[in-house]
Amino acid sequence: MREAFVPESIDNESATRRAKSAIYNAQYYDPAITYVIPKKYNTSGEEIGSYTTSFTTAYYNGYKPELGSIDLSTNYRVSWWYKTTAAHGSDFSATDPEYGYAQFAQNPVQDFPPTVSNIVESFTDRTGSCERSGYVNITCEYYLNSRNRTRFRGTESEIIEQTKAAVPAYYYLYDTTLVNCTSDKKDDNCYKKVDVTSDTDKQNFAIWYSFYRNRALAATTAANLAFTQLPSSVRFTWQGLNQCKTLNGTSTGCGGDNKFRQFDNAQRGRFLNWLHNINFYNGTPLRDALGRAGEFLKTETAWEKFPNATGNTTTNKYACRPSYHVLMTDGLWNNENGAPTDPLRPDHSAFKLPDNIDYDGTRRPYADSNTETLADLAMHYWATDLKKDLANKIKPFYVDNKGTESEKYWNARNNPATWQHMVNFTVGLGLTASLDKENLGWDNRQGTFNSPGYLNILSGTASWPKASSNSNNNVYDLWHTAINSRGEFFSADSPDTIVQAFTDIMSRIAERKSVAAKPAINSGQVVEDVTDGTKVTTVSYQTSYSSEDNWAGDLTRSDKERKFNAATGTYVDSFSQKWSAKDKMPAPVARNIRIKGSGTSGLQAFTWSNAGDAATVGTLANLLSRDPEKGNAADSLGEARLNYLRGERTGEGTTFRTRSSVLGDLYSSSPAVVSRARYLTSFANRLEGNTAYTTFAASMNNRKTMVYVGGNDGMLHGFNAATGVEEFAFIPSAVFDKLNKYTGKNYSHEFYVDGSPVVADVYDGTSWRTILVGTLRAGGKSVFALDITTPGSEKLLWEFDDSKLTGTDAVKMGYSFSKPTVARLATGNWAVVFGNGYEAASHTNGKAALFVLNAVTGAMLTANDKGLEVAGTAGVANGLSTPKLSDYNADGIAEFAYAGDLQGNLWRFDLNPSKFAVAYGDKPLFSTVSSDPSKKPQPITAAPSLVAHPSGIGHLVIFGTGKYFEDTDKDGDKSMAQTVYGIWDAKTKPTDTTSAISITRSNLVTQSILTEGTAVDSQNQSSAARTITDNEITWFSRDANGVSTINKYGWTLDLKVGSTLDGEMVIEDMAKLGSTVFFQSLVPNNDPCADGASNWTYAINPVTGGKTSHHAFDLRFTAADKTNDVISGRKQDGEGGITISQKPDGSFLLCTGKECLPVPTPPDSHGRQTWRSIEEQ
Repeated sequence: MREAFVPESIDNESATRRAKSAIYNAQYYDPAITYVIPKKYNTSGEEIGSYTTSFTTAYYNGYKPELGSIDLSTNYRVSWWYKTTAAHGSDFSATDPEYGYAQFAQNPVQDFPPTVSNIVESFTDRTGSCERSGYVNITCEYYLNSRNRTRFRGTESEIIEQTKAAVPAYYYLYDTTLVNCTSDKKDDNCYKKVDVTSDTDKQNFAIWYSFYRNRALAATTAANLAFTQLPSSVRFTWQGLNQCKTLNGTSTGCGGDNKFRQFDNAQRGRFLNWLHNINFYNGTPLRDALGRAGEFLKTETAWEKFPNATGNTTTNKYACRPSYHVLMTDGLWNNENGAPTDPLRPDHSAFKLPDNIDYDGTRRPYADSNTETLADLAMHYWATDLKKDLANKIKPFYVDNKGTESEKYWNARNNPATWQHMVNFTVGLGLTASLDKENLGWDNRQGTFNSPGYLNILSGTASWPKASSNSNNNVYDLWHTAINSRGEFFSADSPDTIVQAFTDIMSRIAERKSVAAKPAINSGQVVEDVTDGTKVTTVSYQTSYSSEDNWAGDLTRSDKERKFNAATGTYVDSFSQKWSAKDKMPAPVARNIRIKGSGTSGLQAFTWSNAGDAATVGTLANLLSRDPEKGNAADSLGEARLNYLRGERTGEGTTFRTRSSVLGDLYSSSPAVVSRARYLTSFANRLEGNTAYTTFAASMNNRKTMVYVGGNDGMLHGFNAATGVEEFAFIPSAVFDKLNKYTGKNYSHEFYVDGSPVVADVYDGTSWRTILVGTLRAGGKSVFALDITTPGSEKLLWEFDDSKLTGTDAVKMGYSFSKPTVARLATGNWAVVFGNGYEAASHTNGKAALFVLNAVTGAMLTANDKGLEVAGTAGVANGLSTPKLSDYNADGIAEFAYAGDLQGNLWRFDLNPSKFAVAYGDKPLFSTVSSDPSKKPQPITAAPSLVAHPSGIGHLVIFGTGKYFEDTDKDGDKSMAQTVYGIWDAKTKPTDTTSAISITRSNLVTQSILTEGTAVDSQNQSSAARTITDNEITWFSRDANGVSTINKYGWTLDLKVGSTLDGEMVIEDMAKLGSTVFFQSLVPNNDPCADGASNWTYAINPVTGGKTSHHAFDLRFTAADKTNDVISGRKQDGEGGITISQKPDGSFLLCTGKECLPVPTPPDSHGRQTWRSIEEQ
């Protein structure tokens, strides 16, 4: 760890040019990397800024300034071996105090020869006797360097050897154009000396020198950057190989106290105190260290909820907490073997796993014929139940769901273990050069599970090499160790890859926790049925993402075919995945990627020549020519970044980050499927007063079916529904300024085109066309529209952002979380209507706005270049959410819009053709308050649902409350119950809504959740279920004269069972089926033994807010006296809202992001409920 060179084999090349170039010695300074200065913490673990260093005062060890510093401008010596707990030597002859190795490397003689300056020395030399008088004058010229160099005195001369002198800081760049260069990296003629002269380079060099220049410093900095950011919920301890041999003690070698505790500030301070004082010394007993970690996990302390905390008891244990061991080394293991207290379960022996699955001792990639290896110990501590008195509640981790159940179980990418076990993440520092066995190649770009060596072992064409004490094969044993324990191996040579390895490990652990809590899919599931007379095919399109695979995404199509077998009189189902889009991506040059252009289509190809076009914002060429690793400093890699975004992969792992898939993550966006015309022909013709839709619909009968979805690779993608091949992509201008981040080797996830596309047919006054409206959600503050009528001939219609809001003090666009609605207005325009979203400029002024745009041109249809603005409480953040438009008289024209805001106000907007206005005198229709004494506002972030009031007058506006898009929302607000409301808007004419209306909770009837229990469906599958009240609502009262007045204005349903507050909220849009409203709630959960969030699906009578009159779910309670109880809520896996699909046989499916379940057909849902269809191509 004291070495300042990588790999080990170049130790005897210290005097060469190449040893001072990062391309040959990965530990040396690399000007292409921006070295991050670590944050500084006091002894209590509290952040107190960042460490400091400078070019003229560069500390030997940035964490220990007291050891001294040097001036890199004059006194630089190349470190070759450095003990980080001591000062560097003051001259070239200094050696390591324990090992005796030279601390410094010589300067290359080619560039540091013993040059001379004119110095004349005269002296008198007398020998023997002389008879003559006078003297002899002898003059000698010596050429000595004028600088103050180290001197070596001979018998007759004095020379200066510059190769061993202190000089200004420098490095070498590999340049194959140099004279006599053979393009061999070992050829010193291929290296050009560079002096550190620019201010930026000087500071970067100083940071490298003080925090990264040898393996120990780089590893310390990597651990500082990665581990200090752990949440306090993590329980954490540490050990060393030689001087800290306990994981729960108070020894001096462990920093005085490394007891296993929650990672609070105090524990962070203890860890850093140890980390910054490690004396890297002696052998590499990795097996003993791994054994200590495994044995520690058998103790009571390892599983306590608050280990080593005051007042802790032995009963508060969590059986579901996974355990991870991060093992980092720059050496090949030797010395002691680990000594498990249970009979060893090595990978070459057969045994039964704790879940009764048999391991036969021969299964690849685990088994080998070697004994007493690190991998054997890893297998043992994975395959052994380390705490037999705890229930087996560890959540399995499945990242690859291909194949049979057995294939998924034994896939080393997955971890099916539910018992208490240990997963190892291993990091080899400077050992990549040893991963050179034939057929066992390692590729940093491909990693643990895709490198050629792993694939060959998996296929049986190669085997794990024999490992033994001090063997070069032991680096393979590190790789094998990770695989046997279902972890991951990292081979890191340079300082930046060490940092990235630790960062990736933390990301992997966080991902495992997340994926264990819910599948790595979003709500993007679209299910449709098609039939050809002989079979019914259910077509499902599913989006997914995985942070473990470097934020790769996928869109898959799966078909379920149901055929009737006439011979048996039964139906036979078959399932198949038709395609995976990530496997079908076209070659980079073949992709049809478009950006804003100036031609008739408004689009142009995403090429380097077009990136500088004036039509692009920025311009794009300039924005791409910025290095995200260096604070967006300008560079010359713009074209290479553009090619990377197009899918070019040659620079991955070197210049840019490694991807496992060209297709980026599909996180929040749900797919939109486009095939035939979308409306009833007669309806659309009547709406526009002509027969143009008849012509349009006929022309669309054979339109190619496309699937559109937004991706966090910066693009809206369009895929051929039949083949899965991407045929179109569009990059909105609003994400241009951060496209370069997507290429960074230290990429931290960014959102780009994260919204779900909305598709509609619109009439432009002369013809119909199909448009797609896209949003960015957290990716940006913009909305865009494309004409997608003809696949292959797409047009950009408009992009909308703050630049269009030029009115005085206009409310600005926030992040476009609001889902647009496309509707026909009484003005004759087709419009796109959406809220201004969240965190707009000046959003804390309490204002929000509804934007109404011409669907074809993007022009604002509201006055004064502003939206329809509303004012909540000043000084409190606000933003308008997704609106719901009302077609009150069923003529196809929207008269009103309803939307909620973050302050809990429900607004109505009148879309009168003479004037658009905020209804009720610019006041809310209703303002939410919690039912508890605090009377806190309840934020509204989902679109309302509308149903006709039973009196025939006005609407009931149904909506739920809750907020779940900021970090502070992750646990939910448990100080109050969120609520579902039904508010009666009895005013159906804009002229009735010029003055404020006062509706409060006292005007509403209260419904509540009655019971929660377990029910079973017709397939005997159990589910948690809830019942709710059905309190009658008396809408009107009559006075003594028989005059009716409104008595109640609606109802409330608090989302709580009894007095329990668990943060349950409504954040997704509702769905209607007949007279039933379905909605999904989300319950955040910080209990580590439960899913990260659970979901309830409710079915209510929207008129009363109570239970339905029929069974809305295929569920019944098992108790004899409850079998007829109407169940109003059931747990249903899959976040992201619900959709209802109708099958050709008239039945219905209720779908979430994970599953589709049949729902009984309501008695009042006769006839087709949706006119959108997908045709199989």
